Amino acid sequence: MLELRSLRPADVDDAMALSTQAGWNQVPADWERLLSLAPEGCFAGTVEGELVATATVVTYGDVAWIGMVLVDEDHRSRGYGSRIFERGLEYAREAGDRIIGLDATHLGEPIYGKYGFETVATVFRWQGELASGGTGVDPDRVRQLSSTDADDLATFDRHRVGVDRSELLRELLGEEGVRGYGLDGPDGALAGYAVVRPGRTSRQIGPLVADREGIAPLLSAVGVDVGSQQVIVDAPADDPVAGHLAATGLERDRELVRMTHPEAEPALLGGSVRAFTCFAFG
Repeated sequence: MLELRSLRPADVDDAMALSTQAGWNQVPADWERLLSLAPEGCFAGTVEGELVATATVVTYGDVAWIGMVLVDEDHRSRGYGSRIFERGLEYAREAGDRIIGLDATHLGEPIYGKYGFETVATVFRWQGELASGGTGVDPDRVRQLSSTDADDLATFDRHRVGVDRSELLRELLGEEGVRGYGLDGPDGALAGYAVVRPGRTSRQIGPLVADREGIAPLLSAVGVDVGSQQVIVDAPADDPVAGHLAATGLERDRELVRMTHPEAEPALLGGSVRAFTCFAFG
């Protein structure tokens, strides 16, 4: 029988086993970040003390994001996924008038639709090697960000995305192996940024937030950073970034849908959002 409780730091190794079994790209730092940002929103499902299911909910003000809904292969088809998802949904609803979002496969779309989620956008996962990695970066336009840039970065992101993700961005900039790149505008103010971080199988690019003209220089900076390593980018399908990603040699690997509840709202889909953090963080 499935027992639900809070996910704890001591569960990270077992949680990693679940995400690895599913073929996902998470590393321990991703689970640790979820626990740091949303300790009350991370849930564990156990059977006789063994971790067999997870779900997480991260909140950004008026937006809650459900992710990491996982069930061990040997414990599927028993309703465990529904139970732990419903616990996450209950938690997300507790704040009252809040938009709740998630990214779903097309197989999952009708399942989440039964809970009142509506599809608002198509999402592509791009994967491969950035062919433009050796083009170089104009140091007058793009610079590497540091923890001292966190406040400016959070302010810029809040204006472009519409929610406060300052805690997430500060966590990312402070993590080992994570690098952020900022694009300065003509007035010297931040005009765009991109983050690249380690993954289990591929480096993950995202968030990437910038006007259309900022996409290419930021991707170039990231390309120099990652070199010949494989990368993953989760991005809105109907966006100019798609052409840039294809031009750099990436290929579409998966297609998902972004869904929101209780109404169709463009959650974390501001006009300048070119790449998402990942499916777990929106």
